[in-house]
Amino acid sequence: MRMAWITRNKPFGKPLKPTRFRRLALGSWGPQSDPTIYGVLELNAEKALRYIDEWKQKTGEKITINHFVGKVFAHILKKHPELNCELRFGQFYPRQTIDLSFQVAIEGDAHGAGECKDGNFHVHDLSAGFVGNADQKNISQIAADLNGSAKKIRTSNDPEFAGVKRLSSWIPGIFQRFAVWVLQFFLSRLNLWSPALGVPRNAFGSMLITNVGSLGIDFALPALFPPAGVPMIIAVGAIYSGPSYETDHHGVVTKVKMEKHIRLCGAFDHRYIDGLHASRVAREIRHYFDKPELV
Repeated sequence: MRMAWITRNKPFGKPLKPTRFRRLALGSWGPQSDPTIYGVLELNAEKALRYIDEWKQKTGEKITINHFVGKVFAHILKKHPELNCELRFGQFYPRQTIDLSFQVAIEGDAHGAGECKDGNFHVHDLSAGFVGNADQKNISQIAADLNGSAKKIRTSNDPEFAGVKRLSSWIPGIFQRFAVWVLQFFLSRLNLWSPALGVPRNAFGSMLITNVGSLGIDFALPALFPPAGVPMIIAVGAIYSGPSYETDHHGVVTKVKMEKHIRLCGAFDHRYIDGLHASRVAREIRHYFDKPELV
């Protein structure tokens, strides 16, 4: 089948009618680099980790907390479709699918592959693993999709993004910012895609998730990536031990015990998400971590 030279980049529905706050936000901020807000949510991970272990034993799939968090946010985006949008020319266009983009670390030596002299791999690049229609998949299917994508990226020199990386290496540093703006303009503002851009169609989906915990980091505030056109990026921290408290009906602490915890740190585009949204999303995330069987 012959591929069209220029096509639509992402499937959208008709633009939504923004609330009064959204109209004010549109007039107050520009691109994603302007209205960024940050949030940190500390969660008890004991029940979620037990649930993940059960899935691993049942399916044999390599499942991690990263996949669980992805499924949680797939539920949240389905429950809050106003967050699964992209802002184009002052209007919010709803995405027709719920897709997740996970950052994948590519390891190698200074020349791009193999082990370093000290015998350890060193991260030298990042790419994106895509999971489409995540709301229609269980945690095992999300893990299978992402694990397969990560393996392809690491063993085949990241074929999906090789074009844009090669193009970027040819552009002088002084013009890099302009080049990124052009990429964002075509992919997000005009919603156009061409193989000449060197990136897959709809490459970044509805949101970005990065697992900094795999790098031994338990707390990191991520940055929004404007060309992705997504309203949020979540950094999944490392699992750590922390105190949990049991209280009586008067709210008095009756027992303290050490349990496994995790921090989810997010960067959000304030034009999409306000304090009310954030509080609801935080409650729902806590609910899924407390009752992981609901994912």
